Amino acid sequence: MNTALNEALTRLEGLLGQKCIYLADNIGQDYCHDELAGGKAYTPDAVIEATTTEDVAATLKCCFDAGIPVTVRGAGTGKAGGSVAVKGGVVLSLKGMNKILTFDDGKRTLTVQPGVLLQDVKAEAEAHGLNYPPDPGEQTATIGGNASTNASGPSALKYGKTKDYILDATLVLADGSVVKLSDKPEYAAVLGSEGTLAVITELTLRLIERPKEDVILLLPFADSETCINAAIKLIERDPSALEYLDTDIVEFSGSVTGNPVFPVEMDGERIGATLMLQLEGESEDELDEVMEAVAEQSEELECLDILVVDTPTLKRDVWAAHDAFHTSMETAKCERELNIGIPAQHMAEFAAYVKRLGEEKGLKVMLYAHVGSGGMHIHAAADMDKESFETAVSDFSRETYAKCAQLGGDIVGEYGVGYSKTESFRAFAPESYAEFEALKSKFDPAGILNPGKVVG
Repeated sequence: MNTALNEALTRLEGLLGQKCIYLADNIGQDYCHDELAGGKAYTPDAVIEATTTEDVAATLKCCFDAGIPVTVRGAGTGKAGGSVAVKGGVVLSLKGMNKILTFDDGKRTLTVQPGVLLQDVKAEAEAHGLNYPPDPGEQTATIGGNASTNASGPSALKYGKTKDYILDATLVLADGSVVKLSDKPEYAAVLGSEGTLAVITELTLRLIERPKEDVILLLPFADSETCINAAIKLIERDPSALEYLDTDIVEFSGSVTGNPVFPVEMDGERIGATLMLQLEGESEDELDEVMEAVAEQSEELECLDILVVDTPTLKRDVWAAHDAFHTSMETAKCERELNIGIPAQHMAEFAAYVKRLGEEKGLKVMLYAHVGSGGMHIHAAADMDKESFETAVSDFSRETYAKCAQLGGDIVGEYGVGYSKTESFRAFAPESYAEFEALKSKFDPAGILNPGKVVG
């Protein structure tokens, strides 16, 4: 441990107490990686577990003065390597900042610390008869992590992303100074910046009315292109979720979970893909009206059938099966997920492209997508040795990102850049990369906050 770091930690022990600081052999392996498949382990020099904004401010002030890198970490559920200390230094854990602070009934707001789990935010909203819509799928992620990546998910089509529900935030800047977003609206750039511009220590969230009625429709199709084209037409029905489900991923996941909820065959013929359409309404009559409109449109859409999921148990089963895609794919011998954004009008072309490309590389590609918001999850799997797989998936990733950029897509996707996509971000989104570099220079000129991520 270098002298500057040692002096800074000694100073922090006096400010925070020794119990908050972990060194060397006392650092658990959980702090050395996140959920990035194939990611390397990086051991920080120290871990500091903060419980207050003052703890965070003191830590950043000491590290800023000594030029020590600081990597902010929540639950570590990210899939881009965003919360690991690739440059060493200090991991600043916010998992102990897990209090729900206040609920304002009149304003319909919830103020929380960043370590509160998404599932607890949603439960608290529901306890007050309200709804917190952003739902990226990983319920054990922290709300601070969601804010840092501007997480979205299936509900983004109708309700928007995490940033759309943040009314205020307490931010600690690189030098340890504390600001409120409401006082400094130009600091909104921090939201979605993956801990590279400032540290979020408090969030005030907007809650909305819960829909009174909802239903899920499953629409199977003979082929993927017809399915995606139908989805584009169904956006006008204002669904709260519009999910394209590749039959390959449905079949694989169902075999792993033993919960084959989604159709694979229809009248003895293998289907190409399924749409999962969630509709909401203020009454059963309103919902029935929309469902009838979809049924009338079904011939034009060329869907093979309409399966109605309308009981609480069945709806839970459908969403559980949908959310199991990620964990199911992890059981493959070799597997890697790519997450990108692609315009809906190019989604069919892109899906066909990555399927063909996977075959060329000896990979089986399985995918699903949030059609309206453009998010696509691409899983490449193979039964081969690790070295061969890494070569194949590296080539596959590079060509996939290039095609995504060519079609006007977003290679960042829902998971962020982290360290895993930094070079691809630079290569395929040079203007966005340059813009973020400028922000980084403005907010963190010393470069201590989450170095090696997004840009670097």
